Amino acid sequence: MPNLGLGIPLFIFSLFIATISSLVGLGGGVFLVPSLILIFGLPSQKAVGASLFTMTFTTISATIAYARQKKIDYRIGILLDVLDVPGAALGAYVTTLIDSKLLATIFGIYLFIVSIRLLRSREAHGNDEPNNPVSLRLTKGVVASTLVASFASGVVAGMLGAGGGTVDETVMILVLGMPASLAAGTAEFGMALTNMAALFPHWMFGNVLIDYVVPLALGAILGAQIGPHLSKRVGERIVRRSLAIVFAIIGIRMLLINTV
Repeated sequence: MPNLGLGIPLFIFSLFIATISSLVGLGGGVFLVPSLILIFGLPSQKAVGASLFTMTFTTISATIAYARQKKIDYRIGILLDVLDVPGAALGAYVTTLIDSKLLATIFGIYLFIVSIRLLRSREAHGNDEPNNPVSLRLTKGVVASTLVASFASGVVAGMLGAGGGTVDETVMILVLGMPASLAAGTAEFGMALTNMAALFPHWMFGNVLIDYVVPLALGAILGAQIGPHLSKRVGERIVRRSLAIVFAIIGIRMLLINTV
């Protein structure tokens, strides 16, 4: 039976993380994994398992909320899933070969660079109501870029429990030119299957601790309804800038793991 003294802070923590994550279109793993390690003292493998379990509920709940707002490009979302499963399997295998601190360093540097690009891009200072269509034309370039993002996000999910949303959104916003809120909804939709696929081997390896994941999942379900509602209210510029700031914070946090 879950420990109440542990469950309450985990629930509140997850509620906050899921709200911020679903606002900007992430699963929350980039927050959850380092926080579960540094704050709650979980071993890295258990932290990844708990993160993936929580993100499964976050992405499903957020997908429902964004679907109500018609802010999901389902074709792009499905393409983002095509190579997720083999990518996630490869990522899980890579964790047995490469030191986790090296992975954290590489991922942290990547996020920091992307955050700068998001803040400096022309669209970050544009209008709140972009002229981008709700659905993109599926040209060869769009399909190729999306499939690359699909495989890469699966690898990231399997290695770091990060859900791959960071990779998906980087491609959708900076390469495909999607509005930030549409990219957020599409990323949540695309990540749901990835998270479930990446979760399975961690469940089989005993990396999912019930005392942790039950309160985390409950907080995630509620928070993932709040985030999309906030996204609708604040506008595109704020969502995009928020994503850039979040990426920078996460990047620094991942780099700090190496100092612990």
